[in-house]
Amino acid sequence: MRIIFVGLSGWDYPHTRVRCYGFAEALKKRGFETEVVTFKDHLKHSYSEEDLYARLRDRDKRSLIYQAIRKLHPCRNDLFVVQKAHFHSAAPWILSKYFGAKYLFDYDDYDIPLSNFFARGRWNRLFFGTKKWDEITHNLAAKAEGCIVSSHALEEYLQPYNSNIVRVETGTDLNNFYPPRDGRDERGQSQALTFLWNGIVWGEEIVQCLNMAIESFSKVHTLFPNTKLLIVGGGFQWQRVVDETIDKYADYPITFRGWMPPEAMPSILREADVGLLPFSVDNLWFRSKSPTKLFEYMASGLAVVAWNLGEAQYVIEDGHNGFLANDPDEMVNSMVQLAKDHELRHKFSTNARRTIEERYSHEVLGEKLAGFVGQFVKNR
Repeated sequence: MRIIFVGLSGWDYPHTRVRCYGFAEALKKRGFETEVVTFKDHLKHSYSEEDLYARLRDRDKRSLIYQAIRKLHPCRNDLFVVQKAHFHSAAPWILSKYFGAKYLFDYDDYDIPLSNFFARGRWNRLFFGTKKWDEITHNLAAKAEGCIVSSHALEEYLQPYNSNIVRVETGTDLNNFYPPRDGRDERGQSQALTFLWNGIVWGEEIVQCLNMAIESFSKVHTLFPNTKLLIVGGGFQWQRVVDETIDKYADYPITFRGWMPPEAMPSILREADVGLLPFSVDNLWFRSKSPTKLFEYMASGLAVVAWNLGEAQYVIEDGHNGFLANDPDEMVNSMVQLAKDHELRHKFSTNARRTIEERYSHEVLGEKLAGFVGQFVKNR
């Protein structure tokens, strides 16, 4: 029996790269036969990631679902892993309902307010049995053989619908993400100290997060001129942030780099010294998220300033392997401490890397995932 990961996005998006391709590779190393099928990478179409999430008409989504059903139907006796609850999950759902296929539900974000199902309720009722996005998600969890979640908050959220749950954080690959062998000791002294934010600027909440990082840096730079801010990313709202920042902070050393291929990110992180992970509001989406960038920052030996919310609270021990900030003033103060104290940055760097090695590496998480998936392979 194969384990077939079914995702919407392609390799370029972190959740699919880690939780489809990465998980498939982790299981393969442990003796499972695996395959990945994503709507972006494996169905015959020319849609971009932005198209898949925001621009498709309902008829386009139906067409993609029919293609996926045809592709997956010969695999109906294998075990599917459905990554996220969007319109693409209709394909394994229908194969389960009408052809007896079995699946696991991998839920790594609280996506209900942002779910990408059908625009018209009748198509959701036809494919999923209900037009309500929350009910679709709950039903996907309830009918699954088991659920894989990425955070404590999601584990608690899905518990009423399926008691067979394992928490497997997104984690990171230690072979790709690692500290630079030299060079950081000079930063903040003869070289500029680099603060870093990276991510997909897909909506207003993320714009607010990034703006908080930018404003905080502007205050730190006033006190420590030998600092700079590097912002790497893309998304729907990217150019808006670039334009607004250039207009407001023209005199500050803030550099924007657009979308970078995943293989380029490890070297970019080694250019930086301090990783920033601010959150703009307290809601279930932020509390539920498995912070991929946090794991990559820490594996790369960056000192981290993260918001004291959600999964970061379980990863960072404040003052030991990073700072947890409760408000914008605390974030600025934490950044100031790191800007002026080389020894503190070194301590956080060392302890952060050790934390990932011990708890959040793909090797450690792969063992946990294999133990969970193995019970379903044996039962069939």
